[in-house]
Amino acid sequence: DVSLDRVFIGSCTNSRLEDLRAAAATVRGRQVASGVRAMVVPGSGLVKVAAEAEGLDQVFRDAGFEWR
Repeated sequence: DVSLDRVFIGSCTNSRLEDLRAAAATVRGRQVASGVRAMVVPGSGLVKVAAEAEGLDQVFRDAGFEWR
């Protein structure tokens, strides 16, 4: 077992829109564990706008992620 205290989804190469869609599908209906800090940083402003238009930001927020 591995214990986590931070989760980061992002960077310029690992947060394309299709990556965020896949991560949101995994996160949907789940919650970040107590004591874990989780954040998502889209790879660009355009990706952020597109993800927000699809409601992906809310999926992450509902799960307890910070959306940057």
